[in-house]
Amino acid sequence: MGRGGILSGLKMVVLGSLAALVIKVLRGTIRWQYVGFPDAPMDAGAPPAVFAFWHGRMLMLLEPYWRLRGRKRARRSYMLISRHGDGRLIAFAIRLLGLHSIAGSSSRGGLSALRELIRRVEDGSDVGFTPDGPRGPRYSCKVGVVAVAQSSGAPVFPLSYSVENRWQLSSWDEMIIPRPFSRGVVVLGQPIVVAPDEDQEAARARVQEALNDITLQADRFWDGS
Repeated sequence: MGRGGILSGLKMVVLGSLAALVIKVLRGTIRWQYVGFPDAPMDAGAPPAVFAFWHGRMLMLLEPYWRLRGRKRARRSYMLISRHGDGRLIAFAIRLLGLHSIAGSSSRGGLSALRELIRRVEDGSDVGFTPDGPRGPRYSCKVGVVAVAQSSGAPVFPLSYSVENRWQLSSWDEMIIPRPFSRGVVVLGQPIVVAPDEDQEAARARVQEALNDITLQADRFWDGS
């Protein structure tokens, strides 16, 4: 490995570790409320699922996922991470947070990544998607999440969150970052089952509508309070 590769790897380790630490510390300061969640974690024998969330709303969703699934369950969890730009850094950060990653996107390594995700679900793992990533358009669902759900038979669980006080990036996804000690809400939508013979475009539209609905619900949670 040359000097450039060593420096690139060091940068990934430092920035990825810092990102994981910030997420851990920040999420612990938020006063979370949960909408649509069961009173107790799902049974350990519950079948694997596909979790879908918008790219700009992914930062704080690991803790709600553990709340739903149970932190000590044996099932592994994988997330589709882009090969573009900072994808390796994000993959390193989420590994420190307890998730595994599969590299690919709609434009690079997409087909092989989808096949790998399907295999992981069939082996009993959960998978996570940002269906408008890695480059948008924002809140526009691509068909990959539907393809995985349809081929594997796993339901799609839409997830979104919002916070009362936030920073909002000027990036394409307008990612929201909670301000410390804010109030936050996480909304879990109803599971979406994609039948083997369902038109993928129709299913894609259902997932997109569900994600937009729960995101709007989360953003309006404190209206009038």
